[in-house]
Amino acid sequence: MPIVTPELPPTALDAVRQALAATGRFPRRAGGALSLSTPHPVFSAPLERLAAGDRIADAAELVGWRALLEEDQHVVAAVELAGREPGAGGAVVNRGGFVESTVTTLRGAERHDRAEAERLELRLLRANALYLLALWLRPAEGDDDLFFPLAPAPPPLRAETAYEREPFEKEVAELARAIASAYQSADRPNELGG
Repeated sequence: MPIVTPELPPTALDAVRQALAATGRFPRRAGGALSLSTPHPVFSAPLERLAAGDRIADAAELVGWRALLEEDQHVVAAVELAGREPGAGGAVVNRGGFVESTVTTLRGAERHDRAEAERLELRLLRANALYLLALWLRPAEGDDDLFFPLAPAPPPLRAETAYEREPFEKEVAELARAIASAYQSADRPNELGG
């Protein structure tokens, strides 16, 4: 079964067109055909909830949408749409390292045994305080989520590797507690960059 991705509404496509026109960088060559692929919701989980050991599905909130920008069927960037309603908050084009890792990780996720056997919805998990982005495959039934951290992943997580829900949440909770502890013990926690 293919991994499930939603359709983006026309308002999102309009926001993407405006963002692309503003950058002036795409298409990169004359006559290049641009398209969007693999749209998915973006969820963010706050440090406090992760450090408390809350389940990611309970702690994470929908904060936006993301899709891959293709030129002549090759991914060249990601497009992020802020807000719960795709396109209402505009769009931003991103060509950073997480784009290539998304493509590589998604290929691996599509070959995972569970992706071939059950219906899984693609999401992106963002934990800013941990510098963590992960593809999140949420099953249509049950709560046995799969997570694939994108490169570079914060140690001890391994980038582009599949994690079942419980081991992933355990590692993330430990990372979050270490970061939260550093904030609490800092003389000036607002200067730690978080």
